[in-house]
Amino acid sequence: MRQRNSDMNAATNDNAGPKNLISIVTFNVIATQTVDGGVIPWVNIGRANEEILNLIDADEIVIPEHEITVAVDYPLAEPTSFHLFSSIGFSRKLVLIEIRERFLSFSASEQNQFDIYGLDLVSLDVYKTNLGKIELTLEIDN
Repeated sequence: MRQRNSDMNAATNDNAGPKNLISIVTFNVIATQTVDGGVIPWVNIGRANEEILNLIDADEIVIPEHEITVAVDYPLAEPTSFHLFSSIGFSRKLVLIEIRERFLSFSASEQNQFDIYGLDLVSLDVYKTNLGKIELTLEIDN
């Protein structure tokens, strides 16, 4: 089942207003458990630290802006968002590390009942608001 965090909650979003999709960041991991070493088109959030080692283009700066907001609704009981800052922009690796850390915190909360190892991050939809702010939504498979 594929879930997309596309419905931004205005209460958690201080950049409310129309948004324009400017890019989609994908995650491809070289499969180490197969004979042919194929490519898996997602990263498991629970195993992200291990999968980063085989992440294709991990250090590529995919979001050049220095401040972003990440909106998360699925699989949380209450939608939320968080801000990230980077002086050099954001690589796949950096965004993935930050998302994994937040999901570890979310899964430890009593109100959120989900298995972090059952969540695969397929892509990030990158939006620019009319105010020029960058917002990410997550496409998660479970």
